[in-house]
Amino acid sequence: MRFYLVDCFAEEKYQGNQLLVVVADRELTDQEQQNITREINFSETAFLLSGLQPNGGYDVRIWTPNAGEVPFAGHPTLGTAHVIHHILEGGRGSQVKLNLKAGQIPVQITHDGLVMKQNPPEFGAIIGKEEIAEIYGLSPGDIREDFPIQWVSTGLEAVIVPLRSREALKKLRVDRERFHAYAARRPECCCSHLFFTDMGNDLLAARCLMENFVEDPATGSANGDLAGYLLRHRFFGSSDLSCTVHQGEDMGRRSVLKVHAAHSGDNWLIEVGGSCFIVASGNWE
Repeated sequence: MRFYLVDCFAEEKYQGNQLLVVVADRELTDQEQQNITREINFSETAFLLSGLQPNGGYDVRIWTPNAGEVPFAGHPTLGTAHVIHHILEGGRGSQVKLNLKAGQIPVQITHDGLVMKQNPPEFGAIIGKEEIAEIYGLSPGDIREDFPIQWVSTGLEAVIVPLRSREALKKLRVDRERFHAYAARRPECCCSHLFFTDMGNDLLAARCLMENFVEDPATGSANGDLAGYLLRHRFFGSSDLSCTVHQGEDMGRRSVLKVHAAHSGDNWLIEVGGSCFIVASGNWE
C-alpha cells in the first residue's frame, strides 16, 4: 500500500503535526489499522479506504495508537485532504470531502493551504479552576476568572482552559496521580485539555495535553472547539471572529492554525485551516 508522511498546520517541512496517511489497496481489518497506527506511533494515522464515492466524499478512518479509532480529528482531516488533492486528484478542484465517523467534512483548497469546516459546537460541563490547576502544576491565579473552563466538542471533545499569561502556558506539567483521580471523578472530561492565552492582535498561544499524557503539536479539532468557545463567551466581543493560534512551540514543533468562526441564532460556522507538506512517501509492506 502507498503511504505518505505529512506535516500538518506547518509553515515548512519538519514543523506542525506529523501524520501517516495509508492509501489502502485492499480491505483492512480493524486490528490491521490499529497495528499500523501503533507501528508508526504518531498521535493519529489516517486510512484512505475508497475512491470517490457517490456522495462526493472519500471514506476515511482515523486511529490513535492507544485510544483506538476516533470519529474526527483535525490534522488527519487536513493532511488526508492534502494527499487526496495533490496525489489522487492531481491538484485539480477546490474542495475535498472526507466521509468520517463524525459525518462528511468538507475541506476547501485555498491559495495558501486548506480549510476544514467542523461541526456545530456542543457545550458541556464547566469545571472549577482549582480542580484543573492542581493537575497541571498551575496556581488558580494562573487561570482567568472572567471566562470558564468548559468541555466543548465540534466532532471531538476538548476541555478549554483560559490562562492569564504565556508564562503560565509554558510551565504546564501533568501530575499523573491527580489526573487519574480527576478522570475517575469526571470520565467525560478526561479528554484533551487545550490551554490558551491571548497574545494580542488576534493571536493566541496554545498547548494541548492529551489524555495519554502526550502533548499534541497541532490540534485542529480542539482549536475548532476553541473557536466555538470564543464565540459562546464573546471572548473578542463579536459573533464573527478570525484569529491565528500558535501551538507546539514549547515542544519544538511550531504549528500555525488559522481559525474563523461565526454564530447567528442556531447557525454556526467553525473553520480551521493551515498548510501541509508531504515529507516522505513509500510502500507499506
